[in-house]
Amino acid sequence: MNKLFLTLLIFVNVFSYAQSASIRIDGNFDDWTTNLTTFTDTNESLNGIDLLEFQVTNDAEYLYIKIKANKEFDLTDGDIIPHDFYLYLDTDNDSNTGFKVRDDYGAELGIQFGERTLFNNFTGTPKNQVSFSEVGLRVAPTVTSKEFEIAIPRASVPDGINPLFPSSSVKILVRNRNNFDWLPNLNNVFTYTFNETPTTPYQPVDINKSDNSFIRIVAYNTKLNSLLDASKLDEYERLITVIQPDIIGFVESADTTVEYIKSLFDSWIPLGTTNGWYVKKHGGEVTVSRWEIIQEWDLDRQFPVLIDLPDSYGTNLLYTNAHLNCCGADDRRQRQVDEYAAFVLEAKSPGGQITLPKNTPIVYSGDLNLVGLSSQLNTLLTGQIQNTNIYGSGAYLDWDGTELKHDNALQTDIPMAYTWRSDSSNFPPGKLDFIIYSDYVLNAEKTFVIQTEEMPSDRLNLFGLQEFDTSTASDHFPVVADFSINRNTLSTKENFTFINKVFPNPAVDEINIQLNTFDEYSIHLYNAVGNLIVSTTEETNSIQLDITAISGGLYHLAITNSKGERKFIKVLKK
Repeated sequence: MNKLFLTLLIFVNVFSYAQSASIRIDGNFDDWTTNLTTFTDTNESLNGIDLLEFQVTNDAEYLYIKIKANKEFDLTDGDIIPHDFYLYLDTDNDSNTGFKVRDDYGAELGIQFGERTLFNNFTGTPKNQVSFSEVGLRVAPTVTSKEFEIAIPRASVPDGINPLFPSSSVKILVRNRNNFDWLPNLNNVFTYTFNETPTTPYQPVDINKSDNSFIRIVAYNTKLNSLLDASKLDEYERLITVIQPDIIGFVESADTTVEYIKSLFDSWIPLGTTNGWYVKKHGGEVTVSRWEIIQEWDLDRQFPVLIDLPDSYGTNLLYTNAHLNCCGADDRRQRQVDEYAAFVLEAKSPGGQITLPKNTPIVYSGDLNLVGLSSQLNTLLTGQIQNTNIYGSGAYLDWDGTELKHDNALQTDIPMAYTWRSDSSNFPPGKLDFIIYSDYVLNAEKTFVIQTEEMPSDRLNLFGLQEFDTSTASDHFPVVADFSINRNTLSTKENFTFINKVFPNPAVDEINIQLNTFDEYSIHLYNAVGNLIVSTTEETNSIQLDITAISGGLYHLAITNSKGERKFIKVLKK
Protein backbone atom coordinates (compact mmCIF):
# COMPACT_ATOMS: atom_id res chain seq x y z
CA MET A 1 0.00 0.00 0.00
CA ASN A 2 2.82 2.44 0.81
CA LYS A 3 4.53 1.47 -2.46
CA LEU A 4 1.33 2.29 -4.37
CA PHE A 5 1.06 5.62 -2.57
CA LEU A 6 4.62 6.58 -3.56
CA THR A 7 3.93 5.63 -7.17
CA LEU A 8 0.93 7.94 -7.27
CA LEU A 9 3.13 10.85 -6.19
CA ILE A 10 5.41 10.57 -9.21
CA PHE A 11 3.29 12.99 -11.26
CA VAL A 12 1.74 15.99 -9.54
CA ASN A 13 -0.87 17.77 -11.65
CA VAL A 14 -1.54 21.46 -11.22
CA PHE A 15 -4.89 22.40 -12.71
CA SER A 16 -5.76 26.00 -13.48
CA TYR A 17 -9.24 27.38 -14.11
CA ALA A 18 -8.20 30.94 -14.89
CA GLN A 19 -9.86 34.27 -15.39
CA SER A 20 -10.15 35.24 -19.04
CA ALA A 21 -8.57 38.54 -20.09
CA SER A 22 -7.84 40.47 -23.24
CA ILE A 23 -4.12 41.13 -23.48
CA ARG A 24 -2.32 43.72 -25.60
CA ILE A 25 0.77 42.29 -27.26
CA ASP A 26 2.85 45.44 -26.94
CA GLY A 27 5.71 44.51 -24.61
CA ASN A 28 4.43 46.66 -21.73
CA PHE A 29 2.92 43.96 -19.44
CA ASP A 30 0.75 46.31 -17.35
CA ASP A 31 -2.33 44.31 -18.36
CA TRP A 32 -0.87 41.12 -16.82
CA THR A 33 -2.45 41.54 -13.40
CA THR A 34 -1.72 39.43 -10.33
CA ASN A 35 -5.14 37.76 -10.43
CA LEU A 36 -4.19 35.91 -13.64
CA THR A 37 -2.94 32.35 -13.36
CA THR A 38 0.73 32.33 -12.36
CA PHE A 39 3.03 29.33 -12.10
CA THR A 40 6.18 30.08 -10.08
CA ASP A 41 9.32 27.97 -10.26
CA THR A 42 11.07 26.61 -7.19
CA ASN A 43 14.26 28.36 -6.04
CA GLU A 44 17.20 27.07 -8.05
CA SER A 45 20.86 27.85 -8.58
CA LEU A 46 21.44 27.79 -12.35
CA ASN A 47 23.93 29.26 -14.76
CA GLY A 48 22.59 31.35 -17.63
CA ILE A 49 18.91 32.22 -18.03
CA ASP A 50 16.79 31.03 -15.10
CA LEU A 51 13.07 30.82 -15.88
CA LEU A 52 11.20 32.20 -12.86
CA GLU A 53 7.52 32.01 -13.74
CA PHE A 54 4.89 32.07 -16.41
CA GLN A 55 1.37 33.46 -16.50
CA VAL A 56 -1.50 32.21 -18.66
CA THR A 57 -4.85 33.60 -19.71
CA ASN A 58 -7.11 33.62 -22.76
CA ASP A 59 -9.92 35.36 -24.53
CA ALA A 60 -12.16 34.07 -27.32
CA GLU A 61 -9.39 34.40 -29.90
CA TYR A 62 -6.02 33.75 -28.25
CA LEU A 63 -4.13 31.77 -25.66
CA TYR A 64 -1.77 34.22 -23.95
CA ILE A 65 1.43 33.25 -22.15
CA LYS A 66 3.89 35.55 -20.40
CA ILE A 67 7.27 34.26 -19.26
CA LYS A 68 9.66 35.89 -16.81
CA ALA A 69 13.38 35.20 -16.30
CA ASN A 70 16.08 36.41 -13.93
CA LYS A 71 17.97 38.40 -16.58
CA GLU A 72 17.52 39.88 -20.03
CA PHE A 73 17.72 37.79 -23.19
CA ASP A 74 16.38 37.97 -26.73
CA LEU A 75 13.56 35.46 -27.07
CA THR A 76 13.84 34.96 -30.84
CA ASP A 77 17.65 35.01 -31.05
CA GLY A 78 19.63 32.50 -29.02
CA ASP A 79 23.04 33.92 -29.93
CA ILE A 80 23.06 37.47 -28.52
CA ILE A 81 22.65 36.19 -24.96
CA PRO A 82 22.94 32.38 -25.15
CA HIS A 83 19.80 30.40 -24.42
CA ASP A 84 17.90 27.49 -25.91
CA PHE A 85 14.37 28.32 -24.83
CA TYR A 86 11.47 26.00 -25.75
CA LEU A 87 7.74 26.20 -25.27
CA TYR A 88 5.78 22.93 -25.49
CA LEU A 89 1.99 22.75 -25.74
CA ASP A 90 0.19 19.45 -25.17
CA THR A 91 -2.97 20.83 -26.75
CA ASP A 92 -5.13 17.72 -26.57
CA ASN A 93 -4.07 17.15 -22.94
CA ASP A 94 -2.97 13.61 -23.79
CA SER A 95 0.66 12.64 -23.07
CA ASN A 96 0.35 9.62 -25.42
CA THR A 97 -0.16 11.77 -28.55
CA GLY A 98 2.10 14.33 -30.17
CA PHE A 99 5.88 13.99 -29.83
CA LYS A 100 7.21 12.81 -26.51
CA VAL A 101 8.88 15.62 -24.54
CA ARG A 102 8.66 13.91 -21.16
CA ASP A 103 6.64 10.98 -19.97
CA ASP A 104 4.00 13.47 -18.85
CA TYR A 105 3.93 15.67 -21.99
CA GLY A 106 3.13 14.73 -25.58
CA ALA A 107 3.40 18.05 -27.41
CA GLU A 108 1.30 18.90 -30.44
CA LEU A 109 3.30 22.13 -30.77
CA GLY A 110 6.94 22.71 -29.86
CA ILE A 111 8.63 26.07 -30.35
CA GLN A 112 12.41 26.46 -30.25
CA PHE A 113 12.52 30.24 -30.03
CA GLY A 114 16.27 30.80 -30.26
CA GLU A 115 16.45 29.00 -33.61
CA ARG A 116 12.94 30.16 -34.63
CA THR A 117 11.89 26.57 -35.35
CA LEU A 118 8.37 25.22 -34.73
CA PHE A 119 7.23 21.60 -34.77
CA ASN A 120 3.63 20.50 -35.08
CA ASN A 121 2.64 16.86 -34.70
CA PHE A 122 -0.52 14.97 -33.84
CA THR A 123 0.65 11.44 -34.58
CA GLY A 124 3.93 11.06 -32.71
CA THR A 125 6.70 10.95 -35.33
CA PRO A 126 8.11 12.47 -37.41
CA LYS A 127 7.87 16.05 -36.22
CA ASN A 128 6.46 18.33 -38.91
CA GLN A 129 8.13 21.72 -39.13
CA VAL A 130 5.82 24.73 -39.50
CA SER A 131 6.38 28.50 -39.44
CA PHE A 132 5.39 31.31 -37.09
CA SER A 133 3.03 32.57 -39.79
CA GLU A 134 1.33 29.17 -40.18
CA VAL A 135 0.69 29.08 -36.43
CA GLY A 136 -0.17 32.80 -36.28
CA LEU A 137 2.02 33.30 -33.22
CA ARG A 138 2.76 36.85 -32.03
CA VAL A 139 5.39 37.86 -29.47
CA ALA A 140 6.71 41.06 -27.84
CA PRO A 141 9.10 42.73 -27.35
CA THR A 142 11.63 42.28 -30.16
CA VAL A 143 14.59 43.41 -28.01
CA THR A 144 16.22 41.83 -24.97
CA SER A 145 14.02 41.74 -21.89
CA LYS A 146 13.37 39.79 -18.70
CA GLU A 147 9.73 39.32 -19.75
CA PHE A 148 8.00 38.30 -22.98
CA GLU A 149 4.36 37.90 -23.92
CA ILE A 150 3.10 35.42 -26.50
CA ALA A 151 -0.26 35.12 -28.27
CA ILE A 152 -1.32 31.97 -30.13
CA PRO A 153 -4.64 31.92 -32.06
CA ARG A 154 -7.07 29.37 -30.65
CA ALA A 155 -8.40 28.76 -34.17
CA SER A 156 -4.93 27.95 -35.54
CA VAL A 157 -4.62 24.97 -37.91
CA PRO A 158 -0.84 24.85 -38.54
CA ASP A 159 -0.81 21.77 -40.80
CA GLY A 160 -4.02 22.77 -42.60
CA ILE A 161 -5.83 19.69 -41.25
CA ASN A 162 -5.72 19.41 -37.46
CA PRO A 163 -6.93 22.23 -35.20
CA LEU A 164 -4.15 23.18 -32.80
CA PHE A 165 -6.50 23.32 -29.80
CA PRO A 166 -8.98 20.41 -30.02
CA SER A 167 -9.50 20.28 -26.25
CA SER A 168 -10.85 22.65 -23.61
CA SER A 169 -7.53 22.45 -21.77
CA VAL A 170 -3.84 22.48 -22.59
CA LYS A 171 -0.70 21.34 -20.78
CA ILE A 172 2.11 23.91 -20.84
CA LEU A 173 5.82 23.28 -20.41
CA VAL A 174 8.72 25.71 -20.82
CA ARG A 175 12.39 24.82 -20.91
CA ASN A 176 15.86 26.25 -21.34
CA ARG A 177 17.94 23.39 -22.70
CA ASN A 178 21.18 25.31 -22.09
CA ASN A 179 20.93 24.71 -18.34
CA PHE A 180 18.20 22.01 -18.13
CA ASP A 181 15.76 24.44 -16.53
CA TRP A 182 12.17 23.09 -16.63
CA LEU A 183 8.98 24.93 -15.74
CA PRO A 184 7.27 23.03 -14.20
CA ASN A 185 10.05 20.76 -12.96
CA LEU A 186 10.18 17.02 -13.48
CA ASN A 187 7.26 15.08 -12.01
CA ASN A 188 4.99 18.14 -12.13
CA VAL A 189 2.42 18.89 -14.82
CA PHE A 190 0.67 22.22 -15.46
CA THR A 191 -2.77 22.06 -17.09
CA TYR A 192 -4.67 25.19 -18.11
CA THR A 193 -8.41 25.10 -18.79
CA PHE A 194 -9.79 27.79 -21.11
CA ASN A 195 -12.20 30.27 -19.57
CA GLU A 196 -15.03 31.15 -21.94
CA THR A 197 -16.27 34.18 -20.01
CA PRO A 198 -16.62 36.98 -22.60
CA THR A 199 -14.07 39.79 -22.39
CA THR A 200 -14.39 43.44 -23.40
CA PRO A 201 -13.85 43.61 -27.16
CA TYR A 202 -11.08 45.77 -28.58
CA GLN A 203 -12.36 49.18 -29.65
CA PRO A 204 -11.21 50.07 -33.19
CA VAL A 205 -9.35 53.34 -33.62
CA ASP A 206 -10.78 56.18 -35.69
CA ILE A 207 -8.11 57.02 -38.25
CA ASN A 208 -9.31 60.60 -38.60
CA LYS A 209 -7.87 63.41 -36.50
CA SER A 210 -10.05 64.40 -33.57
CA ASP A 211 -8.76 67.99 -33.78
CA ASN A 212 -7.36 69.65 -36.88
CA SER A 213 -4.84 71.60 -34.82
CA PHE A 214 -3.04 68.40 -33.79
CA ILE A 215 0.27 67.76 -35.53
CA ARG A 216 0.11 64.38 -37.28
CA ILE A 217 3.50 62.66 -37.68
CA VAL A 218 3.95 59.37 -39.56
CA ALA A 219 6.85 56.90 -39.71
CA TYR A 220 6.81 54.65 -42.76
CA ASN A 221 9.38 52.25 -44.24
CA THR A 222 8.66 52.07 -47.97
CA LYS A 223 10.62 48.84 -48.55
CA LEU A 224 13.33 49.01 -51.21
CA ASN A 225 12.21 52.20 -53.00
CA SER A 226 8.71 50.84 -53.52
CA LEU A 227 7.37 54.39 -53.96
CA LEU A 228 8.98 54.14 -57.41
CA ASP A 229 6.95 51.02 -58.27
CA ALA A 230 4.01 52.17 -60.36
CA SER A 231 2.09 48.98 -59.47
CA LYS A 232 2.07 50.03 -55.79
CA LEU A 233 1.18 53.72 -56.13
CA ASP A 234 -2.58 53.18 -55.88
CA GLU A 235 -2.06 51.47 -52.50
CA TYR A 236 0.25 54.22 -51.27
CA GLU A 237 -2.14 56.92 -52.45
CA ARG A 238 -5.09 55.36 -50.59
CA LEU A 239 -3.03 55.01 -47.41
CA ILE A 240 -1.46 58.48 -47.49
CA THR A 241 -4.69 60.27 -48.36
CA VAL A 242 -6.64 58.58 -45.57
CA ILE A 243 -3.86 59.28 -43.05
CA GLN A 244 -3.51 62.95 -44.07
CA PRO A 245 -0.07 63.49 -42.49
CA ASP A 246 1.41 66.84 -41.58
CA ILE A 247 4.92 65.38 -41.43
CA ILE A 248 5.96 61.97 -42.72
CA GLY A 249 9.33 60.26 -42.57
CA PHE A 250 9.95 57.70 -45.31
CA VAL A 251 12.95 55.35 -45.18
CA GLU A 252 14.39 52.92 -47.75
CA SER A 253 13.74 55.57 -50.42
CA ALA A 254 17.33 56.21 -51.53
CA ASP A 255 16.58 56.09 -55.28
CA THR A 256 13.71 58.57 -55.16
CA THR A 257 14.22 62.27 -55.79
CA VAL A 258 12.91 65.28 -53.89
CA GLU A 259 11.05 66.40 -57.00
CA TYR A 260 9.39 63.01 -57.46
CA ILE A 261 8.16 62.73 -53.86
CA LYS A 262 6.93 66.33 -53.93
CA SER A 263 4.97 65.66 -57.12
CA LEU A 264 3.25 62.68 -55.49
CA PHE A 265 2.18 64.66 -52.44
CA ASP A 266 1.14 67.75 -54.40
CA SER A 267 -1.06 65.43 -56.45
CA TRP A 268 -2.38 63.25 -53.60
CA ILE A 269 -3.00 66.00 -51.04
CA PRO A 270 -2.96 69.45 -52.69
CA LEU A 271 -2.32 72.11 -50.04
CA GLY A 272 -3.44 75.09 -52.10
CA THR A 273 -0.34 77.05 -51.06
CA THR A 274 2.34 78.69 -53.21
CA ASN A 275 5.00 76.10 -52.44
CA GLY A 276 2.88 73.05 -51.70
CA TRP A 277 4.70 70.28 -49.82
CA TYR A 278 8.27 70.66 -48.58
CA VAL A 279 10.59 67.67 -49.12
CA LYS A 280 14.15 67.05 -47.92
CA LYS A 281 16.28 63.95 -48.56
CA HIS A 282 19.23 62.39 -46.72
CA GLY A 283 20.32 59.09 -48.26
CA GLY A 284 17.36 56.75 -47.92
CA GLU A 285 15.59 59.03 -45.41
CA VAL A 286 13.04 61.37 -46.99
CA THR A 287 11.11 63.86 -44.86
CA VAL A 288 7.93 65.42 -46.20
CA SER A 289 6.28 68.35 -44.41
CA ARG A 290 3.38 70.69 -45.07
CA TRP A 291 5.48 73.36 -43.33
CA GLU A 292 8.86 74.70 -44.35
CA ILE A 293 11.99 72.81 -43.33
CA ILE A 294 14.40 75.60 -42.37
CA GLN A 295 17.45 73.64 -41.16
CA GLU A 296 18.85 70.15 -41.60
CA TRP A 297 21.78 68.16 -40.19
CA ASP A 298 23.77 65.10 -41.19
CA LEU A 299 23.94 62.16 -38.78
CA ASP A 300 24.61 58.49 -39.52
CA ARG A 301 21.32 57.16 -41.02
CA GLN A 302 19.49 59.84 -39.03
CA PHE A 303 18.12 63.06 -40.51
CA PRO A 304 17.31 65.86 -38.06
CA VAL A 305 15.47 68.89 -39.45
CA LEU A 306 13.95 72.00 -37.94
CA ILE A 307 10.40 72.59 -39.12
CA ASP A 308 8.92 76.09 -39.08
CA LEU A 309 5.51 75.47 -37.54
CA PRO A 310 2.81 78.11 -38.01
CA ASP A 311 2.90 81.01 -35.55
CA SER A 312 -0.20 79.66 -33.80
CA TYR A 313 1.88 76.82 -32.32
CA GLY A 314 4.30 79.22 -30.66
CA THR A 315 7.35 77.12 -31.46
CA ASN A 316 9.27 75.26 -34.14
CA LEU A 317 9.75 71.47 -34.14
CA LEU A 318 12.95 69.42 -34.16
CA TYR A 319 12.06 66.28 -36.12
CA THR A 320 14.44 63.40 -36.87
CA ASN A 321 13.74 60.69 -39.45
CA ALA A 322 15.86 57.61 -38.75
CA HIS A 323 16.65 54.22 -40.27
CA LEU A 324 19.15 52.52 -37.99
CA ASN A 325 21.25 49.57 -39.15
CA CYS A 326 19.51 46.23 -39.11
CA CYS A 327 19.80 42.86 -37.52
CA GLY A 328 23.14 41.89 -35.96
CA ALA A 329 24.60 45.43 -36.11
CA ASP A 330 24.08 46.16 -32.42
CA ASP A 331 27.38 48.02 -32.10
CA ARG A 332 26.69 50.35 -35.01
CA ARG A 333 23.10 50.97 -33.90
CA GLN A 334 24.45 51.90 -30.49
CA ARG A 335 26.90 54.38 -32.03
CA GLN A 336 24.08 55.86 -34.07
CA VAL A 337 21.79 56.46 -31.11
CA ASP A 338 24.73 57.74 -29.06
CA GLU A 339 25.39 60.25 -31.83
CA TYR A 340 21.76 61.34 -31.77
CA ALA A 341 21.73 61.74 -27.98
CA ALA A 342 24.88 63.87 -28.18
CA PHE A 343 23.27 65.95 -30.95
CA VAL A 344 20.16 66.70 -28.86
CA LEU A 345 22.21 67.52 -25.77
CA GLU A 346 24.33 69.93 -27.82
CA ALA A 347 21.21 71.47 -29.35
CA LYS A 348 19.78 72.12 -25.88
CA SER A 349 22.97 73.91 -24.82
CA PRO A 350 23.64 77.55 -25.83
CA GLY A 351 26.07 78.08 -28.71
CA GLY A 352 27.44 75.54 -31.16
CA GLN A 353 26.06 74.28 -34.44
CA ILE A 354 22.46 74.47 -33.25
CA THR A 355 20.83 76.13 -30.29
CA LEU A 356 17.20 75.31 -29.72
CA PRO A 357 14.98 77.70 -27.80
CA LYS A 358 14.06 76.12 -24.49
CA ASN A 359 11.21 73.59 -24.67
CA THR A 360 11.31 73.18 -28.44
CA PRO A 361 9.32 69.97 -29.16
CA ILE A 362 11.49 66.99 -30.14
CA VAL A 363 10.27 64.01 -32.20
CA TYR A 364 12.38 61.07 -33.40
CA SER A 365 10.81 58.40 -35.60
CA GLY A 366 11.54 55.68 -38.12
CA ASP A 367 12.42 52.06 -38.67
CA LEU A 368 14.86 51.60 -35.79
CA ASN A 369 15.49 47.87 -36.41
CA LEU A 370 15.48 47.16 -32.68
CA VAL A 371 15.88 43.39 -32.82
CA GLY A 372 18.80 42.87 -30.48
CA LEU A 373 19.96 44.54 -27.30
CA SER A 374 17.55 46.86 -25.50
CA SER A 375 20.34 49.35 -24.78
CA GLN A 376 19.69 51.28 -28.02
CA LEU A 377 16.07 52.01 -27.11
CA ASN A 378 17.23 52.85 -23.61
CA THR A 379 19.69 55.43 -24.98
CA LEU A 380 17.02 57.03 -27.15
CA LEU A 381 14.73 57.37 -24.14
CA THR A 382 17.18 58.21 -21.37
CA GLY A 383 20.12 59.77 -23.19
CA GLN A 384 22.46 57.26 -21.54
CA ILE A 385 25.36 57.24 -24.01
CA GLN A 386 27.40 54.02 -24.19
CA ASN A 387 30.39 55.23 -26.26
CA THR A 388 31.26 58.11 -23.94
CA ASN A 389 34.84 58.34 -25.24
CA ILE A 390 33.42 59.37 -28.64
CA TYR A 391 30.17 61.15 -27.84
CA GLY A 392 30.68 62.42 -24.31
CA SER A 393 28.63 61.92 -21.19
CA GLY A 394 24.93 61.34 -21.61
CA ALA A 395 22.04 63.01 -19.83
CA TYR A 396 18.26 63.02 -19.94
CA LEU A 397 17.01 64.36 -23.27
CA ASP A 398 13.67 65.90 -22.33
CA TRP A 399 13.56 69.51 -21.22
CA ASP A 400 12.41 68.70 -17.68
CA GLY A 401 15.32 66.35 -17.04
CA THR A 402 13.36 63.13 -17.58
CA GLU A 403 13.18 60.40 -20.19
CA LEU A 404 11.67 60.88 -23.61
CA LYS A 405 8.61 58.74 -24.28
CA HIS A 406 7.84 56.36 -27.11
CA ASP A 407 4.48 55.73 -28.71
CA ASN A 408 2.33 52.93 -27.39
CA ALA A 409 0.71 52.52 -30.79
CA LEU A 410 -1.56 49.53 -31.24
CA GLN A 411 -3.04 48.58 -34.57
CA THR A 412 -6.35 50.18 -35.45
CA ASP A 413 -8.31 46.93 -35.33
CA ILE A 414 -6.36 44.43 -33.21
CA PRO A 415 -4.59 44.81 -29.83
CA MET A 416 -1.15 44.18 -31.30
CA ALA A 417 1.75 46.65 -31.55
CA TYR A 418 3.82 45.03 -34.32
CA THR A 419 4.75 47.28 -37.25
CA TRP A 420 6.52 44.76 -39.50
CA ARG A 421 5.27 41.44 -40.84
CA SER A 422 6.69 39.10 -43.44
CA ASP A 423 5.05 35.70 -43.59
CA SER A 424 7.95 34.36 -45.66
CA SER A 425 10.43 35.20 -42.87
CA ASN A 426 11.33 32.87 -40.02
CA PHE A 427 10.93 35.81 -37.61
CA PRO A 428 7.52 36.53 -36.11
CA PRO A 429 6.01 39.98 -36.66
CA GLY A 430 7.58 42.65 -34.47
CA LYS A 431 7.62 46.32 -33.50
CA LEU A 432 10.49 47.83 -35.48
CA ASP A 433 9.08 51.31 -36.16
CA PHE A 434 8.82 53.87 -33.37
CA ILE A 435 7.84 57.47 -32.67
CA ILE A 436 9.77 58.90 -29.70
CA TYR A 437 9.00 62.37 -28.35
CA SER A 438 9.49 64.96 -25.62
CA ASP A 439 6.37 64.43 -23.54
CA TYR A 440 7.13 67.46 -21.37
CA VAL A 441 6.15 69.63 -24.34
CA LEU A 442 4.06 67.27 -26.49
CA ASN A 443 0.90 65.34 -25.66
CA ALA A 444 0.30 62.20 -27.74
CA GLU A 445 -3.44 62.52 -28.32
CA LYS A 446 -3.73 59.41 -30.50
CA THR A 447 -1.30 56.78 -31.78
CA PHE A 448 -1.99 53.83 -34.06
CA VAL A 449 -0.63 51.44 -36.68
CA ILE A 450 -2.52 50.62 -39.89
CA GLN A 451 -2.53 47.03 -41.18
CA THR A 452 -5.38 46.76 -43.67
CA GLU A 453 -5.21 42.95 -43.70
CA GLU A 454 -6.55 42.96 -40.12
CA MET A 455 -9.39 45.43 -40.80
CA PRO A 456 -12.92 44.08 -41.42
CA SER A 457 -14.62 45.02 -44.66
CA ASP A 458 -16.94 47.60 -43.12
CA ARG A 459 -13.97 49.46 -41.64
CA LEU A 460 -12.06 49.28 -44.94
CA ASN A 461 -15.07 50.70 -46.76
CA LEU A 462 -15.44 53.44 -44.15
CA PHE A 463 -11.97 54.76 -44.92
CA GLY A 464 -11.79 53.91 -48.62
CA LEU A 465 -9.07 51.29 -48.13
CA GLN A 466 -8.63 47.81 -49.60
CA GLU A 467 -7.71 44.59 -47.81
CA PHE A 468 -4.18 44.17 -49.15
CA ASP A 469 -3.12 47.81 -49.30
CA THR A 470 -0.46 47.61 -46.59
CA SER A 471 1.04 44.24 -47.55
CA THR A 472 1.18 45.23 -51.23
CA ALA A 473 2.87 48.54 -50.47
CA SER A 474 5.50 47.35 -47.97
CA ASP A 475 6.34 44.81 -45.27
CA HIS A 476 6.20 47.67 -42.75
CA PHE A 477 3.04 49.48 -41.69
CA PRO A 478 2.56 53.23 -41.23
CA VAL A 479 2.84 54.34 -37.59
CA VAL A 480 0.81 57.47 -36.80
CA ALA A 481 0.85 59.89 -33.86
CA ASP A 482 -1.23 63.02 -33.30
CA PHE A 483 0.42 65.60 -31.04
CA SER A 484 -0.81 68.67 -29.26
CA ILE A 485 1.60 71.16 -27.74
CA ASN A 486 1.47 71.85 -24.03
CA ARG A 487 1.58 75.61 -24.35
CA ASN A 488 2.12 76.05 -20.61
CA THR A 489 5.66 74.77 -21.12
CA LEU A 490 6.49 77.27 -23.87
CA SER A 491 8.35 79.87 -21.84
CA THR A 492 9.91 80.96 -25.10
CA LYS A 493 6.94 81.44 -27.38
CA GLU A 494 7.97 83.03 -30.66
CA ASN A 495 7.53 86.79 -30.47
CA PHE A 496 8.18 88.68 -33.65
CA THR A 497 7.58 92.21 -32.35
CA PHE A 498 11.25 92.66 -31.42
CA ILE A 499 12.16 92.72 -35.14
CA ASN A 500 11.47 95.94 -37.00
CA LYS A 501 13.03 95.34 -40.40
CA VAL A 502 15.52 93.11 -42.24
CA PHE A 503 16.82 94.58 -45.52
CA PRO A 504 17.79 94.47 -48.33
CA ASN A 505 16.41 91.10 -49.35
CA PRO A 506 17.81 89.95 -51.78
CA ALA A 507 21.15 91.23 -50.50
CA VAL A 508 24.56 91.67 -52.13
CA ASP A 509 27.19 92.38 -49.46
CA GLU A 510 25.39 93.12 -46.20
CA ILE A 511 22.15 92.49 -44.33
CA ASN A 512 20.76 95.24 -42.10
CA ILE A 513 18.75 94.16 -39.07
CA GLN A 514 16.71 96.83 -37.28
CA LEU A 515 15.31 95.84 -33.88
CA ASN A 516 12.61 97.52 -31.82
CA THR A 517 14.34 97.12 -28.46
CA PHE A 518 17.89 97.58 -27.24
CA ASP A 519 18.89 94.11 -26.05
CA GLU A 520 21.47 91.35 -26.43
CA TYR A 521 20.86 89.51 -29.70
CA SER A 522 22.44 86.35 -31.12
CA ILE A 523 22.55 86.25 -34.90
CA HIS A 524 23.14 83.01 -36.80
CA LEU A 525 23.12 82.62 -40.58
CA TYR A 526 22.67 79.06 -41.92
CA ASN A 527 22.94 77.80 -45.47
CA ALA A 528 20.25 75.69 -47.14
CA VAL A 529 21.52 72.43 -45.58
CA GLY A 530 21.75 73.83 -42.04
CA ASN A 531 25.47 74.60 -41.82
CA LEU A 532 26.35 77.63 -39.70
CA ILE A 533 27.97 80.29 -41.92
CA VAL A 534 28.03 83.47 -39.80
CA SER A 535 27.54 83.94 -36.06
CA THR A 536 27.66 87.00 -33.82
CA THR A 537 26.27 88.23 -30.50
CA GLU A 538 25.80 91.95 -29.90
CA GLU A 539 24.10 94.24 -27.39
CA THR A 540 22.39 96.72 -29.68
CA ASN A 541 19.21 97.57 -31.57
CA SER A 542 20.79 97.63 -35.04
CA ILE A 543 23.10 95.10 -36.68
CA GLN A 544 24.92 95.05 -40.02
CA LEU A 545 25.89 91.55 -41.11
CA ASP A 546 28.71 91.32 -43.65
CA ILE A 547 27.96 88.63 -46.25
CA THR A 548 30.44 89.69 -48.91
CA ALA A 549 32.48 86.48 -48.65
CA ILE A 550 29.63 83.99 -48.92
CA SER A 551 28.36 82.56 -52.18
CA GLY A 552 24.99 83.33 -53.67
CA GLY A 553 21.93 81.32 -52.69
CA LEU A 554 19.18 80.91 -50.12
CA TYR A 555 20.03 81.30 -46.40
CA HIS A 556 18.13 81.21 -43.11
CA LEU A 557 18.76 84.05 -40.66
CA ALA A 558 18.06 83.19 -36.99
CA ILE A 559 17.63 86.13 -34.59
CA THR A 560 17.37 85.37 -30.87
CA ASN A 561 16.89 87.92 -28.08
CA SER A 562 17.92 87.66 -24.42
CA LYS A 563 14.59 86.05 -23.49
CA GLY A 564 15.24 83.17 -25.88
CA GLU A 565 12.60 84.38 -28.33
CA ARG A 566 13.71 83.40 -31.81
CA LYS A 567 12.68 84.13 -35.38
CA PHE A 568 13.88 82.60 -38.66
CA ILE A 569 13.86 84.76 -41.78
CA LYS A 570 14.73 83.58 -45.30
CA VAL A 571 17.25 85.78 -47.07
CA LEU A 572 18.63 85.55 -50.59
CA LYS A 573 22.26 86.41 -51.39
CA LYS A 574 22.73 87.57 -54.99
